[in-house]
Amino acid sequence: MSGLNKFRIVLAGIAGAAVVSAWAGVGAAYFLDAPRSVFVIGVIVAALATEAAFWLILFLLGWSAVANRHWLVRLFSGARKTGEGERMEPRA
Repeated sequence: MSGLNKFRIVLAGIAGAAVVSAWAGVGAAYFLDAPRSVFVIGVIVAALATEAAFWLILFLLGWSAVANRHWLVRLFSGARKTGEGERMEPRA
């Protein structure tokens, strides 16, 4: 594995850890009955962290991820290709 690929994986892992940590903080603020302002700020920070991680990972994957997004969705969802195994019954 090249150094650039390791860097991409580490960067994506850091982004994922930041998102998980931000949402864990929101959960902690909710369950520990923190003041509403702390909870709202936590939600805003977590939402921004999620958005930033989304765009960072999209940048790391490159244009091919955008061009092949239908393939990626099928890969992660386990869905079949459209029309695969489907037959139209003739109308009488």
